[in-house]
Amino acid sequence: MSEIPEQIRTVDGADGYPLHYRHWRPAAATSQILLFHGVVSHSEWLSPVASRLASAGIDVVCPDRRGTGLNTRAPGDTPDVKTLLADAECVRRATALEDVPVHIAGFCWGATYAIACLERARDSYESLIMIAPSVFPAADVGGADLVTGESGEASLTPNVPLDRFTSGPAYADYIIPDPLKTTAVSPRFNSALVAMNRFLGARWAKLVQPTLMILASHDRLSDNAKHDKAFAALRASRKKKVLLEGEHGLQFDAPESTATTIAQWVGTTTC
Repeated sequence: MSEIPEQIRTVDGADGYPLHYRHWRPAAATSQILLFHGVVSHSEWLSPVASRLASAGIDVVCPDRRGTGLNTRAPGDTPDVKTLLADAECVRRATALEDVPVHIAGFCWGATYAIACLERARDSYESLIMIAPSVFPAADVGGADLVTGESGEASLTPNVPLDRFTSGPAYADYIIPDPLKTTAVSPRFNSALVAMNRFLGARWAKLVQPTLMILASHDRLSDNAKHDKAFAALRASRKKKVLLEGEHGLQFDAPESTATTIAQWVGTTTC
């Protein structure tokens, strides 16, 4: 699949916060995917996959979470989970295409974000797509030792080791010099993170929407064994699990196969 460049656009959040998003728009879209990034990444990290999906006729919208990427107001902070969910809904409504089904997707912690959005507006989405999800992170990532609180000052280092995304050239050539990656978060953001993660395993098991889960064979940020176990118990009306060769950052290590897997899923999924 050839690549289609993104357009950078902005929509107001429910509280007026300017939310930037990247939009890969094909000439004639057959489906749309709302795709979320993780804690330290931003929408551009997903471009190797998103551009290929656009070339396959899929409209792809990747929002920058408030306080990350191109959203420079209040960096590293978010008021609460309710605000994050409202932000996602503002982007969905602003980018909706008439008579085009929408799928919700997330990479890394973005999968957790996507699940929370799906729980709130389950009738808005055809299916859930998880790319190297960190619903169950590796034992030494995240955890109960996160500093939480009411402060919105980005004073804390995210507990997400950058060198675990990939050991390929993208690590030194893109991730390390990337000026938009998140290097500090607020205690208030961590509070929202903990709240969104609470009871997530049990909540995920109750999902009934068609679900595609793509795991990375050499993932050092997520616990694949726990994802496998939870996926087996998933009550989704249709589900598929795919293991691709690569590290956690599949968009860097396996962009073509990741995009192909998603395009095939979207092309055959019906609720």
